[in-house]
Amino acid sequence: MAYRFAPGDAGIEAALRRIAAEQLDGALAALASADADLERSVHSVRTATKRIRALLRLLRAVFPGYSEANAALRTLAARLADVREAQVLLATFDSVAAESGGKTLAAFRTELEADEQAAALRVRGAVLDETRARLLALRAAAGEWRLERDGFGALRKGLRRTCRKATALMDEAAGGDIEAFHEWRKHIKDHGFQVRLLHDIDSGLGARGEMLGRLGNLLGEQHDLCALEARLHDRKEKALRRLEKAATERRHALEKEALKLGAVLFEEPCKARLRRWERAWGGWRDAA
Repeated sequence: MAYRFAPGDAGIEAALRRIAAEQLDGALAALASADADLERSVHSVRTATKRIRALLRLLRAVFPGYSEANAALRTLAARLADVREAQVLLATFDSVAAESGGKTLAAFRTELEADEQAAALRVRGAVLDETRARLLALRAAAGEWRLERDGFGALRKGLRRTCRKATALMDEAAGGDIEAFHEWRKHIKDHGFQVRLLHDIDSGLGARGEMLGRLGNLLGEQHDLCALEARLHDRKEKALRRLEKAATERRHALEKEALKLGAVLFEEPCKARLRRWERAWGGWRDAA
């Protein structure tokens, strides 16, 4: 079933357990093919953990088990972070360097490839076995998760917090604050996941979800370019200095585009949006 609240869910608590179970089952299935395609498996597992953590943050105010569950998911994802970051850094280098040649760039790429291979080697074996065990433990625990409140009231505080934080961070990012862009990216991801969860309650949420997806991609690429710039920052080779400059120029263009799209997405005040979504939720549940 899709990552969204469904008419067949008995309530938010039942939806929480169902969605978490589906995501964890998907992660376990992806892990089974890690020997054949480590990159895809790691990406799938980390995506599943992000989706569950976004759902948990949405329900944090009414979920007593939040801290324990979130910590378990965070630890699981962190164990796989090195290999994913090395893969992304190499792909970002390739996108910026494009057809550029020369021995210096070739040597730098070899460095990145070596880092990727070393990270993959660290993850294979014990880390993958540990990840599987953690996923199975979470799968068992998720069946017992309980909420203190049901209905839209269980969602309201999480929706309001994410919307307000995303809006405030967008304003900070507009001043050129790199850390604000980083934090904004996280809240845009959460907001995007929340819109996906609510997808069926309002016909307009599909279009908003697509726009948030585009914004998330822009901010994701911006973040990846920051990582590449940091890796290049202390290098003295002229070819690498030119590459850093090209990465910075692309990042600035992405930031401008992201802020423009964000202004459209968050033009409506959060309070008004939440009232509209609550009415839509009521109509959707009544029709179920």
